Amino acid sequence: MQQAEARRLGALLSPLHLADYELRCSGDAIAALPLHCWNTEISEAFYGPLQYLELAMRSVMNRELVAHFGRDDWWDAPGAQLNHGGQQRIREVRLQIQRTGLAADAHLISEELPFGFYVSLLGRGTGYDQRLWRPALYRAFPGFRGPRRDLHQKLDYLRVLRNKIAHHGPIHHRHLSADHDTIVECLGYIDTGLATVVKRHSRVPEVLSRRP
Repeated sequence: MQQAEARRLGALLSPLHLADYELRCSGDAIAALPLHCWNTEISEAFYGPLQYLELAMRSVMNRELVAHFGRDDWWDAPGAQLNHGGQQRIREVRLQIQRTGLAADAHLISEELPFGFYVSLLGRGTGYDQRLWRPALYRAFPGFRGPRRDLHQKLDYLRVLRNKIAHHGPIHHRHLSADHDTIVECLGYIDTGLATVVKRHSRVPEVLSRRP
């Protein structure tokens, strides 16, 4: 393949999108395409572990908040006091569900709330430490020992990775082995058995070994 043909193919995908890959390959358009293909493959490999983390977090966090507030729509409980961003996200999800013609019940809303919403419940500067973490959410992570901010930092870093993958962004420049370890570590905070299964079946190490 010639440079001109590589740039033509790159233009079909998006010159701006491929610019990052060419920069990493010292301006070599031919080398940028295999790197882009590998980025797609490693993104796909990360999808599974991230999916299990997102599903598990949503499940256990909702479980503890429902138990604490005594209602399925815990976010509407007077003691929850979600910040503006959290309340806005609840409204958006409720409207999205209603537009499909379905009843926006609490179970459906909790299933549709994104990963970032649940990560934000562990954030600092929100007052959630006293209202959510200490009375309830710490039970969702029985394997975690340490300050809440450390857990939030790890999960928020993974949130950025997840969003990069969801929007077809480049992740090849990240310390992906460490990212994978962090996913398994955070799964272990929830359940060590789940972490073991995800690690055993993850394709990430094998794909990392073939990085161009």
